[in-house]
Amino acid sequence: MPSKDFLECLKDVYHGEQTGEIFFDAMLEKADSPEQQYIVGSFLQFETEGKALIRPAMSRFGLSMVEDRQARETVSAGKETLFAMSWEESFAAINETTRSTYLQRYVELETLVCAEEEPETAKLAKFMGDHERALVLATENILNDSENPMEPIVSLLHFPLFRPA
Repeated sequence: MPSKDFLECLKDVYHGEQTGEIFFDAMLEKADSPEQQYIVGSFLQFETEGKALIRPAMSRFGLSMVEDRQARETVSAGKETLFAMSWEESFAAINETTRSTYLQRYVELETLVCAEEEPETAKLAKFMGDHERALVLATENILNDSENPMEPIVSLLHFPLFRPA
């Protein structure tokens, strides 16, 4: 059984995935071209898959899978601000929030589990660290107007979306 610290961190990461899913679902309303729909939809897919990958561990360790209602309320309250931002401002804010709020906790998850004792749990923890690093890279790619900004995310998706021509 993983440590109490690991379980607390896992819950935080799970709630982070829920928040990301709620946020990108709201942001999808703002996407006004097929390319923007693909980009935001890919972020949404990424958060949904992350949440789905964590659920078996949550269940195995007896942790609640109930949605963090506060996250939904926070995103809902911030929709006006989100919709007032430009595309670039939105992704700059996502990058900053991910770096300052989420990345450290996701990476910390990797350090709180022993790979020899819990190989499947360690594999999940590593993936979630890679997941959040990919999210940061993708937002940087968008801000730098890269040709294929979603590659860091698409390479980790089990069910990637179709990219419009």
